[in-house]
Amino acid sequence: MNARASMMVVVLGFAAFGCAIPKPPPTAPDEYEYTFEHKRTGEPLKVQGESFTYTTTQRVELGEQQYRDSQGRLVGSSRIYGNQQVARRGYAWDVYQGTQRIDALSALHIARDQAFEEAFDERIMEVRENHAGSMEVYEKGIKDHSGKRSTGIIVMGVGYGVMGGWLIAAAATREDPILPTAGSTAIIIGGVVVGAIGTWLYQSALGGMRREANKATQMANDKITASDFGKLTSEKYLRDVARAYNAGLGGAAPPAKATKKKKKK
Repeated sequence: MNARASMMVVVLGFAAFGCAIPKPPPTAPDEYEYTFEHKRTGEPLKVQGESFTYTTTQRVELGEQQYRDSQGRLVGSSRIYGNQQVARRGYAWDVYQGTQRIDALSALHIARDQAFEEAFDERIMEVRENHAGSMEVYEKGIKDHSGKRSTGIIVMGVGYGVMGGWLIAAAATREDPILPTAGSTAIIIGGVVVGAIGTWLYQSALGGMRREANKATQMANDKITASDFGKLTSEKYLRDVARAYNAGLGGAAPPAKATKKKKKK
């Protein structure tokens, strides 16, 4: 393969790289329903936490190494580091229904916590709206960037086409190497510049399409998680929820008030 043919391969390969296709459209569920992992059993709720010890590896300074010359004079030093096992304290907590460990969202649902019920209703509506609108976002993103992509293809084709046409014409002379004239050099440089501009336009449009496609995919895959509810899934809040829920179990009557005995006359 001569120099002219090699350049043609590079040009064609670079143009082909710019012809990648965007992500396919997202697929969202027809109707999203969140399923709580655990149901009410009538047993009390309990939040239990405990501290524990664990070991981890930490890089620490072990000492210093000194360097001396033949006369015994100190000429330098360096620090010596190594890995060392370090004990640390941790803390973990869980929610239990009776003796069974359950997740925070199930506990809030079992207790019918009003703040959680309201936040849950808002969140599930948001998820369903994201699912329903994901295809619209995808189609709009592709449409908004299609004009820029088409312009990039045209400009890229013109630039590389001019340069490729000159190379083909030069190859037909069967003279290798060909010393380009000032005019042909300008044609080559102009073709490269125009082609590069077209490639940038095309890649920019393609990047915009992919960003919108990623956004649409995230919307289509949206689902409810415990992290959506912030402080409602904290240990302190769940302790309060469990205390209020347990107080209502069994319908126990409040303790009777003490009555004063009447003095006998």
